[in-house]
Amino acid sequence: MKGHKLWVIAFLAFMTNGASLLGIGQGSAGSVARAIECNHNIAHNIQTAKALGLLVGNPPIKRSAEFLGPFQVDCSTLGMCSVLA
Repeated sequence: MKGHKLWVIAFLAFMTNGASLLGIGQGSAGSVARAIECNHNIAHNIQTAKALGLLVGNPPIKRSAEFLGPFQVDCSTLGMCSVLA
């Protein structure tokens, strides 16, 4: 039983890739991985197309007037209108 570990590894390798070795490629591990990757790429492309479709023909959203910028101060929120005037 010296080669017991080798036979176990060979059996597992055959079970993983046996379908492709026998000519039944739909059940092999490689084809399953390719199918998962293909489905992921299709979903990613659909999501990208939808996001780009929302941008076509639409102007950018205007910021609300509440945002004053980094160098503008609203003295009423600070309570210092009399000091800044």
